[in-house]
Amino acid sequence: MFKNQPKGLYVLALANTGERFGYYTMLAVFLLFLQAKFGFDSSVSGQIYAIFLALVYFTPLVGGLVADKWSFSKCVVTGIVVMFAGYLVMALPTEVRSVTSLVVMCVGLLLIACGTGLFKGNLQVMVGDLYNDPRYSGQRDAAFSLFYMAINVGSLFAPTTAVGIKHWAETSLGYSSNDAYHFSFMVACA
Repeated sequence: MFKNQPKGLYVLALANTGERFGYYTMLAVFLLFLQAKFGFDSSVSGQIYAIFLALVYFTPLVGGLVADKWSFSKCVVTGIVVMFAGYLVMALPTEVRSVTSLVVMCVGLLLIACGTGLFKGNLQVMVGDLYNDPRYSGQRDAAFSLFYMAINVGSLFAPTTAVGIKHWAETSLGYSSNDAYHFSFMVACA
């Protein structure tokens, strides 16, 4: 499976591992964050969560249209930068239960969704394009197995990391529960 793969596969798989790690790190604590930071009940928190997920899974359609006009690699790089900015915004400590905090969070979520839209579908196209070369064409199926395995590795460790970082910020650094969530979002930037 690992033999005769182009080097670009490992770079693209690592990029996707990092993106999924950040995404699932944030999602692991997001509902709890909404309830602790803003005092939302589970219904409102669930609606915000659902709207965010819908945007994350809808925006790749737009990202594909943009890539047709621009290029896949430019969309992927731009998407990484925009997602990073979104996670940074989410990591900003803000006041508890304030309108400003809600606006900051919404801006962060919108940036993450837009960045994911530019990144998500276009990265898979770049992996497929590596195998247009006849010497690698027989390895395409194995390549996508490796690529999706890398995604699973990123998402496997994210929830434990998110909760561990939040707990560490509370116990070792003395942050309140509300502020400790921002440390989990900061890890998503990495």
